[in-house]
Amino acid sequence: MDYEDDNGGGCLRNAFRSFVCMSLTLLLGLHVYAYFWGPSRDALDGDFSDVRYVVTQLTRGLTEVNRKHERLKGEMERLSSALPAVAAAAERAKDALEPSLRRGSRQSLDTVDYDRQMADYALESAGGRILDTRDTMEHVIYESPVSWALHALTSYVCRECLSARAMIRPGTLPGECWAFKGSRGEATLRLLGTVHITGFSVEHIPAHISPTREISSAPRLIQFEGLEFRSDPYPHDFGSYEYDKEGKPIQYFEVRHPTTKGYNLVVVRVVTNWGHPVYTCVYRVRVHGELVAGQAPREVSDDTELRIENE
Repeated sequence: MDYEDDNGGGCLRNAFRSFVCMSLTLLLGLHVYAYFWGPSRDALDGDFSDVRYVVTQLTRGLTEVNRKHERLKGEMERLSSALPAVAAAAERAKDALEPSLRRGSRQSLDTVDYDRQMADYALESAGGRILDTRDTMEHVIYESPVSWALHALTSYVCRECLSARAMIRPGTLPGECWAFKGSRGEATLRLLGTVHITGFSVEHIPAHISPTREISSAPRLIQFEGLEFRSDPYPHDFGSYEYDKEGKPIQYFEVRHPTTKGYNLVVVRVVTNWGHPVYTCVYRVRVHGELVAGQAPREVSDDTELRIENE
C-alpha cells in the first residue's frame, strides 16, 4: 500500500508540475501574442506605413536623381566630344586675330607713345624752329582773287612758310600738316641744340582716317641734310628714304651716312610724293640722336630767328 501511495503521490506531483509548466507557457504565449498581435498592432502598422512612405519617397527621389545624373552625363559626353572642335576653332580664331591685334597695338603705341620713347630735337615746344622753306609754295585753296593776291604778296615778302611749323608740332589730325604745291618742297629746321643725329621719323595719317580714304599726297622720297650754317655750300647728306604709305603711320629711318659731327640745322627735302597731282602733305618730321656733350640749346641770336619765334 505504502508503495502504491508513494507511487500515486509521485504521479500527482508530476501532473502538477506539468500543469504549472503548461500554464506558464500559455501565459507567456498570451503575453507575446498581446505584444505582437494585440491592441498595439495598429500603432506598429502606422509606424510601418510611415516608414514605407518615407522609403517610397526616398526611392522616387533617388530615381529622379539617377535620371538627372544620366541626362547630365549625356550632356557632358556631348560637350566633351565637341570640345576638341571648339578648341581648334578658338586656335584658328586666335591665329587669325593675333597679327591684326599686334598691328593694332603697335599702331596705337606708335601714334600715342612714340614721343615718350625717343627724343625729338626738332619739336617746336622743345625749342625747334622752321627757318626757311626756300622756293616752296604753300598750297592754299583760294576762295577769291583777293585771297590769292594776298597770299602771293605775303609769300613774296615773308619767305618763312608758317604752315611748315605743323610738321614739328605734335598734332597729326587730318589737315594738320604742311601742304605745299606739287611734289617737291623743302624746309630748313633749327634743332634745339647741336645734335649728333642718328635717325629721322616721318609721320602721316593712315588712309582709314583720311576723308578721301587715300593718302596719295603723302611724301614718298625724302632726303635729309645737315648744315653747319644757313648758307653752307657743302651740306652733309644723311641719306634718302622712302616713306611707305602702306606701312605704319610713323616710320623710323636710321642715318645711312653717319658722321661724328653734330648739327643744329637740318634740311628736309621732299623729292616725290605718292602720285597726288596738286599738292603734298607732310604731317610730322622728327629728328633723333644725342646732344653733343657741352652743347646747350642755342639762344636766339639774330633778328630773323627772333621774328620767327615771335610769330
